[in-house]
Parts: sequence; C-alpha cells; structure tokens
Amino acid sequence: MLGLGLAVVAGLATFALWPRGPKTPEGQIRQLIAQCVAAAEKKDVGTIAEAISDDFRGPEGTGKAELRGVLLSQLLRGQAEVVSVFNPRLEVSVDGDEAATFSGVFVFARGKAASAEALPPGAVVSAHRIEGALRLRDGQWRFVRASDSRIEWP
Repeated sequence: MLGLGLAVVAGLATFALWPRGPKTPEGQIRQLIAQCVAAAEKKDVGTIAEAISDDFRGPEGTGKAELRGVLLSQLLRGQAEVVSVFNPRLEVSVDGDEAATFSGVFVFARGKAASAEALPPGAVVSAHRIEGALRLRDGQWRFVRASDSRIEWP
C-alpha cells in the first residue's frame, strides 16, 4: 500500500513539474502568434504590445510606440463591434538559436454582433499577408520587424 502511495505521489510530482507548452522555437513562435490573434479578438492591445521588442522597426521606420497607436486605433474603434481574426496560413522559419521569420495570411472581420461566431452578413472583411522577424530576448520571442500588404481573399 505504501509503495502504491509513493508511486502516486511520484507520478503527481512528475506531472506537476513536467514542462508545458511548445519546446521547439517554431512551436513557441506559433503559440505567440496564436496568443496575439486571440488578444486582437479581445481588443487586448497590452498583450500584443508585450510581444513587440522595444527595438521594433516597421515600414518607414515605425517604432513600437507608433505600432501600439495603430493597434489601439484599429482594435478599439467601434466598441460595439466584434473583431474576428483568422490565420489560415502561417509559415515559420527559425534561423539559428535566436532569430526567426514568419509569413502568414490573416483575415480580419468586423461587425456588430453579440459574439465573434455570429458576425452578420454585412461584416467588413479584409485579408493581409503579414511578414516579419523575431528575436529571442531574455528567453522570450519578440517581434522586431513586420510589414503587411492587403491581399484578395476568396
């Protein structure tokens, strides 16, 4: 009986101490992008801003503060509107231990509805190809560069 109890305690301790989440850099980056997509739907600019490196540079020299302002204006306009973000395509390439790039298609839908699952037929939809680079900063992947272009989506 004591042996069974010790085995259960050992099993629980192993489970509690077992590392969670993606272990590969690619998996970590995919998870980070998924968290940013979820944050955009919740209009949570803070979570997205945390994923952006202080030395971020976008098109025409856009820095982190300017990007945060753009995100605020885009996500917080129309408080009664629901924002849905879909990411049907994402490629991630890890370059060594501390650098990576990504390219993906992101479809944004905005409309007045009670929930993201019930966007009305008149919802405004736009699709973008977003490409960028990430660096490992203090053990966390952070966006250091990004650009987007509007694309046609089915």
